[in-house]
Amino acid sequence: MKTLTLMLVPTLLCPGVFGQQKSPIKSLPPLPDNMDCEKLKDGTELPSNSSGTVVRRGAMYYVCRPKADTFLTSLPNTVTVAAVVRSTQTITCGDGSTSDCLREDFSTEARVRKFMDGTDLWRYFDEAAPTHADLVLQFVANEQAGTSPQITLRVQDSNTGTWVYYESRPVTDLENNVNRLINHFIAKCGRAPIRSAAEISRRRQCAESAAQLSALKSGYEAKRKDYDFKNTHILDAQMEECELHWKDYVCLAHDNSMYASNWNESGKELKRKMDLEYEELKTIEQQINSLTRSSCQQ
Repeated sequence: MKTLTLMLVPTLLCPGVFGQQKSPIKSLPPLPDNMDCEKLKDGTELPSNSSGTVVRRGAMYYVCRPKADTFLTSLPNTVTVAAVVRSTQTITCGDGSTSDCLREDFSTEARVRKFMDGTDLWRYFDEAAPTHADLVLQFVANEQAGTSPQITLRVQDSNTGTWVYYESRPVTDLENNVNRLINHFIAKCGRAPIRSAAEISRRRQCAESAAQLSALKSGYEAKRKDYDFKNTHILDAQMEECELHWKDYVCLAHDNSMYASNWNESGKELKRKMDLEYEELKTIEQQINSLTRSSCQQ
């Protein structure tokens, strides 16, 4: 019994020496449950335009993206969407340097936008300006003139700034690719349409009518301005008509009996043209009135 007591005393007196225990190894926090994460290989750099977020766990790095199924299926019916298109081309700078330059590809951007507006996107979402939208859909269609063109759709949550959806595909037919990308995104959202197909069809018809009306009004204003100017400056208009057919000196000397017939003929031709212009203006006015009275303008 005494022996046991002696052996225990040092333990009680020097707990730091005899009672020391190893600290448990702290476990690393798990990767986010609401994100799909992929381990980055050593030496791999995340592209600056990547849709992912880099997460570190110990010495390991992961690129994580929000789980689209979770985020997209929980969107409220009131969510608003903006669509933007970005397209660039690599061109020779033209300054003698060996480096290349980038320029915006306006033609491709316009085509992608047109094809996108022809999809069912606006059956399922309300459109808003990019500065106010809850979600921003970004199409990236660079190097469409290259040998291996790609088109990418990625979706950003405006509240958090994170990319919540991503799909990229090689371009075979641009219109088909845009349709597929939008259809896949809508399917991921699992939403019921908020508008009927008939309503969308009517909206498109109204948009076409509005564009046509705008073009008609613009053309009418230009033609009317030209017609009114000729009516109020008849001598200037006749001189211009005369110079289309004869030398300047013939028109300038129209008071001379030698050139009077030429001047008179130019006057007749001007009147003929103005009569045709007047009939054309009346036709355009009727077209404008018809479009203005359509149901889309009510």
